[in-house]
Amino acid sequence: MKMDKKVRNLVFTSVLAALVIVLQVVITVTVSSFPITFALIPIVIGAVVLGPLPGTVLGLVFGIVVSILSLTGKDPGGQMVFAANPFLAWALCLLKGAAAGFVPAMLYKLFRKHEYALSITYVFTGIFLFLGGIGVTRLIRGKSTAAGIILVVVFSLLAGGLMFAMNKLLTSDNAACYIASVAAPICNTGVFIIGMLLFFRPLLNAWAGGSDTFVYVLTGLCGVNFLLELTTSILATPVVVAVSHYSSKRNI
Repeated sequence: MKMDKKVRNLVFTSVLAALVIVLQVVITVTVSSFPITFALIPIVIGAVVLGPLPGTVLGLVFGIVVSILSLTGKDPGGQMVFAANPFLAWALCLLKGAAAGFVPAMLYKLFRKHEYALSITYVFTGIFLFLGGIGVTRLIRGKSTAAGIILVVVFSLLAGGLMFAMNKLLTSDNAACYIASVAAPICNTGVFIIGMLLFFRPLLNAWAGGSDTFVYVLTGLCGVNFLLELTTSILATPVVVAVSHYSSKRNI
């Protein structure tokens, strides 16, 4: 007997939710007091294959698990945030998780068919590079001329590489999947940073240790952790593509 589509989607969502929990609890790599998550991969799969609602649900599961790990001390950085304000910390965890599931799903739907997808993405890439340029400008203050030149050169190379990669990805048949994969870590980290700046500024200043808070956000919270999560999401995109193609053939 053929399983009803709603039942199949529910079962698939449950499997992905279990995978989110396992990846977040069991497979952890901690850098600078904050763990790097691999749980975004099944969240993106759910967002791409099943849509915004299941993607959001998977993101909320992720947020709940992060909250529990923070409360139990398994996530040292998160534990400090909860100690400062438990209610806002819960809300922040749930919001960033939900965004990491909802936004990729919506972007996938938009970029899968939208004729202006390439132009829109280049606009957002330009904004990202502009903000990155501001960050580099602040970073080179007080540094030697040589260090400043090195930072500018490195940023220029990264900016050029990003534009080249975007062009390659967006002109491929799987562009929408790559966009969804990239959006998940950006939402996860971006919402967290906005929440910290708005509601946990004293704690953020304490983490900065007397250095410029904006610089700390760029080099600390947006540093190695975010880059590793972003790289992992991009490398895992072929898995998202494969599951998406398989589900379309099976009409999941």
